[in-house]
Amino acid sequence: MLDSVKQYITKLIVSLDNGIVIESEVLYGESKLEYSLCKDNLMASISVLSDYTYDFFIVEIKSENTRTNKTKKFTNLDDLLVEIKEDILEFAN
Repeated sequence: MLDSVKQYITKLIVSLDNGIVIESEVLYGESKLEYSLCKDNLMASISVLSDYTYDFFIVEIKSENTRTNKTKKFTNLDDLLVEIKEDILEFAN
């Protein structure tokens, strides 16, 4: 499941082609996937656990002000991917 999420996120960011940089991408076996993304003066963190728990965080780099911070738990992959797409699009704009 996490491999599918990893491929989805990478493909989405590449397709947007708007300056989002993947600073780090770490897969902890079959239990956790983490991303650190940067764009302009913003940093985003994405964490996905194998039980469909999802965490998304956006912070302004210079001021360290939090723009978005949320944790959600999903029951299926499709709903999780929809949320990831919405959040990455928010970060992109």
